[in-house]
Amino acid sequence: MNGVDFPASGYIIGVDVGGTFTDCVVLDPTGQIVIGKAPSTPPTFQDGFVDAVSAAARDLGLGAAELLCRAGAVLHGCTVGTNALVERRTPPVGLLTTAGHGDTLSFMQAGHRLAELDAREIARLAGHTKPAPLVPKQLIREVDERVAADGAVVVEMDDTAARRQVRELLGAGVETFAIALLWSTVNAKHERRLGELVVQEAPGAFVSLSSEVVARRGEYPRTVATVINAMIGPITSNYLKELESRLTELGYRGQLSIMSCTGGLIDVRAARERPLLTIGSGPVAGVIGAGRLARTSAVTEQAERPDVLTADMGGTTFDVGIIRRGRPVTRMTTRYGQYEYFVPTLDVRSVGAGGGSIVGYDNQTGSLRVGPRSAGAVPGPAAYCRGGVEATITDADLVLGLLNPSTFLGGQLELSVPAAREALERAGAPLGFSAEQTAAGAAHILDAHMADAIRMSSIQQGYDPRGCVMYCYGGAGALHCPAVARALGITTVVMPLGDLAAGWSAFGVASADAVVVRDAAVLLSSPFNPNDLEDLWSQLERNVEAELSPEVRRAGPTYQRFVEMRYAMQVNQLTVPAPAGPCSAAALDELVAAFEQEYEQLYGRGSGYPLAGYVITSLRVAARARTTDFQLRPGVDAPAYRAEPMDERSVIWYDSGPHPVPTPVYSGAKLTAGAAVDGPAVVEFADTVLALRDRQRAVMDRWNSLILSI
Repeated sequence: MNGVDFPASGYIIGVDVGGTFTDCVVLDPTGQIVIGKAPSTPPTFQDGFVDAVSAAARDLGLGAAELLCRAGAVLHGCTVGTNALVERRTPPVGLLTTAGHGDTLSFMQAGHRLAELDAREIARLAGHTKPAPLVPKQLIREVDERVAADGAVVVEMDDTAARRQVRELLGAGVETFAIALLWSTVNAKHERRLGELVVQEAPGAFVSLSSEVVARRGEYPRTVATVINAMIGPITSNYLKELESRLTELGYRGQLSIMSCTGGLIDVRAARERPLLTIGSGPVAGVIGAGRLARTSAVTEQAERPDVLTADMGGTTFDVGIIRRGRPVTRMTTRYGQYEYFVPTLDVRSVGAGGGSIVGYDNQTGSLRVGPRSAGAVPGPAAYCRGGVEATITDADLVLGLLNPSTFLGGQLELSVPAAREALERAGAPLGFSAEQTAAGAAHILDAHMADAIRMSSIQQGYDPRGCVMYCYGGAGALHCPAVARALGITTVVMPLGDLAAGWSAFGVASADAVVVRDAAVLLSSPFNPNDLEDLWSQLERNVEAELSPEVRRAGPTYQRFVEMRYAMQVNQLTVPAPAGPCSAAALDELVAAFEQEYEQLYGRGSGYPLAGYVITSLRVAARARTTDFQLRPGVDAPAYRAEPMDERSVIWYDSGPHPVPTPVYSGAKLTAGAAVDGPAVVEFADTVLALRDRQRAVMDRWNSLILSI
């Protein structure tokens, strides 16, 4: 196991709840990193949380309660809100908005209704439909009030009428409230007062204010963000409350910190108030962990840091991120279906391609279909024998010979080959396929989906995947990414820290910084006044500082400034980091140059229009602090040597032909620095498996990562 320089405060526990498995990574005071996995337990995800902690505790010779009593920090990647949205298990939301703006959501800001549609659907105008409304028309109320764009109050809010409207919504069954008033980003007086009225009329109701959820210009995406925050608010808040209570009962006395999509940890209070920030936090944590390892190893191993593509394949989804010059790529907006909303987040794109992705016959295309539906944790793949009857990718990998049925998850779960074969035969029967043919076809289709997802995430962002190093992780990442990398022309793949790759997002949670991010809506045109910008940034930094917990303050946070900028006569906005230090004319020149470089990287040379000038639409400040200080440390250098296989079994490699091939099997636990394995080969770890294709080689480095030459 790789070691850490560990603080005296106790164990660091990182837990990530996925759609299929819950992963726990514990940073051990003796210098070890241990991993525990357990099936996720929807809807009571706290049970799976404790089960995963218990699994990690067993490897340390402890019980869950003893481990938690000795923990210095418990850090959590929470996907409860994400799952609630996917499964549409959200309570009725009432929307309160400014008079005359009740149709903001249904208008969908011009062409946004086309989001997430493919080219054929977009071209068929007669078939265009809008998605199901986030808030039904009957649950929207228009409040008499008006604030001007400069913040001046034009019409005072009618409290009596507003109270009546709140009562009407309560009578209609509303359980949670979203409040999004016009120009509240400039003056939030009416929003705050309306929130007070809701609390008075409906004590205990969850209230989401747009000025607190995201203070950015753009009525439609701001309203969408506020509504989604309200949709998942009660579910996320209740889950976190129950989890805190459970941890306290088990003896944990510290504060629970939650991973956010901004790329850092927030305190549990902030997660309850703005659960929107927890959506997609698990995949984001994986990118943070990959960035940390890439930066750490690059410092000692090479002078120049390569761009990194992260490929996270779990049981439900395949998630792709990009780390450019050591910094994760971010985006300003994200989507829930066809609804686009504001949220500061790392740019992680997800597709329904995981070990639990269901394999079936598609009547429309007359071919096999893989995903996006997943068997999830319940009932799971057919091979689990837990009630699942539909074939999945895990069943396919088992029948192909890539998985050992008796050692899956370290032997905790024995897989049934007959059940997997039966499910695959049913899926392939309309095509006359055998179980093996269906398995090979499904694996090929899935790998093609994953390659397409990476192309969409990289090429459309201006990056050539062939120039990137791929970090593959997640329970199924090392099984499929070597084939995906070959299809993309990627020559180097890293399986980070060996078996820890199976719970990499949990490691990312455990290694993340605490972070507080705040935006301020502005509208500034060039030439910019450095003194004005410095005043605005300083005020925003004071606002962020007021939100910091005592623990973060003691850790000594660093502040980073960002702008959202566009060309004056173009619509595409980019987030650009500002130079360190006070704002000056020279710093502004550097900022503009960075914007132009990023714009050309994304949209192509000559796509900008500098002669039109520049517009800054938002300022952002992020405060970061290391609250659990540890450093990965490498082992000693060792000469390269050829590893010896422990076994051999027949494997069907779909890219080499339809017939089983005798394939050496290696124990990942026995590999040490310098060990080399040549493909075709299978390398088995306790919680994951590496499938090396023909003419591929894996060498273990002194960080216990396997470096694959594709």
